[in-house]
Amino acid sequence: MCFAAGAAAASPLCAQRTRSVEVVPGQITRVVSDTMGTPYPVPFPRAQTYRALRAVYDDLKLPAEVRDSVAGQVGVVSFYRRGDFAGRQISTWLSCGDSMAGPNADNYRVYMYLMSVIRPEGEGGVSVRTVLMAGAVNVTEGARQAMPCESTGRLELRIHKLLLAKAAGL
Repeated sequence: MCFAAGAAAASPLCAQRTRSVEVVPGQITRVVSDTMGTPYPVPFPRAQTYRALRAVYDDLKLPAEVRDSVAGQVGVVSFYRRGDFAGRQISTWLSCGDSMAGPNADNYRVYMYLMSVIRPEGEGGVSVRTVLMAGAVNVTEGARQAMPCESTGRLELRIHKLLLAKAAGL
């Protein structure tokens, strides 16, 4: 419920939820990231899920610089890799096109955004939505525009499966 701050107030004072808008190399426009990704159900309380999610990021050696228990977020806004990531070749997780040398995801520098967000769902459970966005740059040809990459969905699913196993063991 919103209340006016007085007779002279032109608009009500309400807590407004800010949208997470990201600029990802290779993407043509800014991306509203909280609308992306598949929400996977997790039948555990939020605090337990958050601890398990942090452990999953640590186990996969994902550079989680965002660890916000209040917002229910674990992830990293901007980082890059070349060749491998989360224990596998980058092309396992991302499709960035192909060249004569093979998948661009494995041969180019790939700039990424990775974020997992926990949201309450029903009685005692939550949902976790993980978003992986990226763009790839062929650094051997000098400064070129990043090409867009698409997630294969495999990393998001792997994070979810590992999360369920970790949360069950906590």
